[in-house]
Amino acid sequence: MNTSAANTLREAPGHGFADDVQFLAAYSQFFAVSQDLEATLETALAGIVQGIQADSGALYLLDQDGGDLVCRAVVGFHDARGKRASPEEDILGRCLRRNAIESTAEEIGAPVRARSILCAPLAADGRPFGVIQVASDRADGSFTSRDTNLLQIMANSAALAVANAHKAEDLVRQEVMEREVYLAAEIQRSLLPPAGQNGLPIHGYNRPIRLVSGDFFDYFVLPDQRIPFALGDVSGKGINAALLMSKAASLFRCLGKRSDDPASILSIINKEIHETSSRGMFVTMVAGIYDPATGLLRFANAGHEPPLLRKRDRSYQTFPAEAPPLGIVPDMEFRTTEAALDDGEFYIFSDGLIEFQYGDQEELGVEGLIQLVEGLADVPLAERLKTLLNTLDREGWALHDDLTVLAIGEDRGRADD
Repeated sequence: MNTSAANTLREAPGHGFADDVQFLAAYSQFFAVSQDLEATLETALAGIVQGIQADSGALYLLDQDGGDLVCRAVVGFHDARGKRASPEEDILGRCLRRNAIESTAEEIGAPVRARSILCAPLAADGRPFGVIQVASDRADGSFTSRDTNLLQIMANSAALAVANAHKAEDLVRQEVMEREVYLAAEIQRSLLPPAGQNGLPIHGYNRPIRLVSGDFFDYFVLPDQRIPFALGDVSGKGINAALLMSKAASLFRCLGKRSDDPASILSIINKEIHETSSRGMFVTMVAGIYDPATGLLRFANAGHEPPLLRKRDRSYQTFPAEAPPLGIVPDMEFRTTEAALDDGEFYIFSDGLIEFQYGDQEELGVEGLIQLVEGLADVPLAERLKTLLNTLDREGWALHDDLTVLAIGEDRGRADD
């Protein structure tokens, strides 16, 4: 609040028209610049109580969660801050429901016993969201029409200020959330394998539909040149899914350096997720290890889309999951499957890839994916993945979910970008 407005508000006005105009001008001047909700509430109530020379007052706002009116500011001898009142009760409720000035000369105990009670709604866009209540012990009876008119004007000004302060707070919260989401996205990207790992027979892409993703993939090289790998998809969307994704990815990277049994790795991750995840969230995941020296793939599947093995003769084999997703059954046993790459290619993908949809037509599906792969059979593996996604982007297909794809092959094309 600026100094001149504060000084004017501190000077008790008289009952003349000029005094009221001067007071209202000072009252509105503060609200024109205030973006602090709590300061706005306190100043709004203090100004109103002073302006109509009431003995006490309380400002109530609707609690969006519980639906009650909650006292957010108070002036007078009895501190009612935090007091809750039902919108169906007494003069407060009538004022809110009718969105109109209400008065009574009866003795009411909220927030103080008084001879006269006057209430005015706080409304924005015609919708009431709070009530200002003032009380007086005047011996001469009820509030005057001048008091009622002045209260209505000041309540309108206060309502606009409170609404603006709410918007300012919402903008601040939104900016903070946006910064946190960007930070979460950066952290997620840092968990993915670094780009430019030339010479590796494994390549991957992750394309979140939002800033943060519930999908992940990972791979790294052990000292004996074997390559642990994983791809997972967390149920749900948003920050909660992103956090669980980060946890699952971190657990895999830690366990993948200590164990060469994919089933055992999934079992440990499963127990950890079951113990700590909330709201019924789970993770579908394929984890494995590839030995370039022998071409042997060893992997386990926890409720994920069946991996696709493209053989040297261009036939395909799928490997459906034999166990549920991680985080559902605490003591689930997983099974490790072995397959020989034998100059073929091994594809793991999230459902976002095969759920690419062309307009209102059917989804891409596994058969559509196979057709795209076959059309790019002569393109090096890393370039093939990039070209495949670019083809879907160009030809009118729409992405409806996070997309992640991981491919293992022996052509040793360019590394992922």
